[in-house]
Amino acid sequence: MDRLLKKFKKMQLWLQKHRIKKDELEFANLRVEINGENYLLCRALVPDIPEMYALQRQVYPQDASWDPTVFESELQDQAHKIYFILRYNDQLVAFIGGTFAVRSKDVHITNVAVMPLFQERGLGSFLLKKMIAYAAQHSFKTITLEARLSNVRAQRLYAALGFKNNGLTKNYYQSNREDAINMKYVIKKEKRESKENE
Repeated sequence: MDRLLKKFKKMQLWLQKHRIKKDELEFANLRVEINGENYLLCRALVPDIPEMYALQRQVYPQDASWDPTVFESELQDQAHKIYFILRYNDQLVAFIGGTFAVRSKDVHITNVAVMPLFQERGLGSFLLKKMIAYAAQHSFKTITLEARLSNVRAQRLYAALGFKNNGLTKNYYQSNREDAINMKYVIKKEKRESKENE
């Protein structure tokens, strides 16, 4: 009985240490300036889904895997997922999403989209840096994502931010069976520690 109690207490301590508390994935809206333009950075909520879906269709017209029900499922899991959106004059112009895996200490970028009229303005880079900083703040160690083999522009952006090639997944994308390049970013220990001490 004593052994069972010790095992239970050990498991309880592990769970307390490794769980994400609901408030840990909270985020307050911010006004930000990116390359001289003002934007509003917010956490995406269910009412944002129609705009997110419209942007998804505009940026990735061949990809039918992200429908409104997928967005709803993603946004409702607020304990493990976060989506940031950028608004310009109240119009949603970009978003990024991430899933926070507590056991592996990895944040997986699930989706990034920037309205074509707003591309090449640093929004994608800004959102990725924001997700990296947010992951570091919560003591995560890596960030992973996939990019279409044909999407060289996205691969260059990820590489410029420090993501490294981490292999290939054959036939990853449902729409056309295109291969995906897996990329990984390792959050430096100093960055995690400085965020922990703030």
